[in-house]
Amino acid sequence: MILLADSGSTKTEWVLLDGNTVIAKFFTAGLNPYFVDSQFVTIEVKKHSPTEIDNKRIDEVYFYGAGCSSENRCEIIRNGLASFFSNAEINVNHDIYGAAVALFGNKPGITMILGTGSNSCVYNGSEITENIPALGYILGDEGSGAFFGLQLVKDYLNNEMPAQIRKKFAEKYPLTREEILDSVYKKPFPNRFLASFAPFLSGNKFEEYIKKMVSEGFELFFKRHILPYDNAHTYSLGCVGSVGYFLGEVLEETAKKFNFDKIRIIRSPMDGLVDFFIKNQV
Repeated sequence: MILLADSGSTKTEWVLLDGNTVIAKFFTAGLNPYFVDSQFVTIEVKKHSPTEIDNKRIDEVYFYGAGCSSENRCEIIRNGLASFFSNAEINVNHDIYGAAVALFGNKPGITMILGTGSNSCVYNGSEITENIPALGYILGDEGSGAFFGLQLVKDYLNNEMPAQIRKKFAEKYPLTREEILDSVYKKPFPNRFLASFAPFLSGNKFEEYIKKMVSEGFELFFKRHILPYDNAHTYSLGCVGSVGYFLGEVLEETAKKFNFDKIRIIRSPMDGLVDFFIKNQV
C-alpha cells in the first residue's frame, strides 16, 4: 500500500492507496521542517492516523511538503515518518514538486503555489528544472495568505484601512493589539496566524481596498517568481493553493496583464497526485 501526503504550512492531507483504490483519507497539522522536529512528526501522524490503517502494512510513503527544500530538512520529515511507518520506504520531496505532478503529470509547465506561503518552479514533465527560492513569510511569500495577512494586520493596527473595512475586520477578528503582537512575535507558527486572515480577502474581494491589495500582491508574485524564468510565456501555467483558488478571478486578471492566456487553478494537489499514482502505479 502507498501513502501519499501533501503538506503545506497549515495542514497535511493524507491518502492511502491500495492498488487503484483509495482506502482512507485523513488530515494532520502542517509538517514544515522549518517549524517542527522529527518527534512532532511522529506524534502528529500517530495521533491522527485512522484506526483502519495498519502502519506496519504501508509499503511506501510519498511525502510532498513545504520547507522540504534541502536534504537536512527532508531528513527531519523522513526520520519522523520512519519512526511510525517502520516497514515503509520513505520518499520526501518539496511540495512544489508534488504540485507540479498534480497539475501537469508528465507534461511541462510553470507551477505556482499560493496558499499559506508561495512558491513557483519550472517543471519539464519529470523534474524541476528551475526554481526561484521562496524566502518565507518575512522576506518573501508574495501573494500568499501570510503575505496578505501581514498587510491586513499592519493596516488595521496603523488605522490605515477604510472605515467600513476596518469595522468588518474588527467584527470578524475581535483581537486586541497585544493579542496580535503576541501571536506574531511570541507564539509558534506566526505564518499560520497571519494566513488565518486570508479568508477576509475572499469575503470582501469586491471592495476596492481589497481588490487593489490582492492585485498588487499577485503582480509582485509574477514579477519576482514567474517572469524571470527563461521563456516563461512558452509554458502552461498552473496554480495550487487556497489563496489562488478563492481569489482566482483576480489571479486570472493578473496573468492576462502579463500576457499569459490561461491558468489552471486547483485548491489542493491531492486529487491530481492520486490520479497520477493510480495511472502510473509508481
